[in-house]
Amino acid sequence: MPKVLPKSFYTRHDVVQISKDLLGKILVTNIEGKQTSGIIVETEAYRAPDDKACHAYGDKFTTRTKTMFEEGGVAYVYICYGIHHLFNVVTADKGLAHAVLIRAVQPTTGLVVMENRRNMSSKQKEICNGPGKFTRAMGIFKSHNGISLLSRKSPIYIEDEDRIPEVNILSGPRVGMSTAEECSNWPWRFWIKNNRYTSKPGQVWYDL
Repeated sequence: MPKVLPKSFYTRHDVVQISKDLLGKILVTNIEGKQTSGIIVETEAYRAPDDKACHAYGDKFTTRTKTMFEEGGVAYVYICYGIHHLFNVVTADKGLAHAVLIRAVQPTTGLVVMENRRNMSSKQKEICNGPGKFTRAMGIFKSHNGISLLSRKSPIYIEDEDRIPEVNILSGPRVGMSTAEECSNWPWRFWIKNNRYTSKPGQVWYDL
């Protein structure tokens, strides 16, 4: 059985590297007595205080962003557009608001559960190919904000797997960042090459 990613994985300071390292890891949920899992295939990195696309830009501390300032290894879940529950992994030391948005997963177990939650076949890539889609499929909601990801006793955790080779990782600008000025085009979205569950092809800046 793969081990659960330890605190030391999350408390590193290079959120861009962590964002790449999360590709290929297994996200697991045990929610409402139902287990689901999926391979993380797409991520985005966010880093306060200098990243204008980050909720905590300028070290902005609010009711929403306070979870981002916790020690790495907890979930940061917020609601986007009033309907989508978006799941992020908090990284770095306590007081540094760094996080990785999980944008898409490839479903592996609990397929029937996911199908019922999404009202579609698990054979359709649309079941989990977006940050609001996979959270619904896996039962993740804002109520999970702030929970630890470090134990199988948690409703959400991430299992270790072999790293994806750099040659199989693509990078490009983050999605929907047009108002983040010079930060808009930072190539901090990462995805696994040729994986059908990624959210969108997007503009590829380089092969890493």
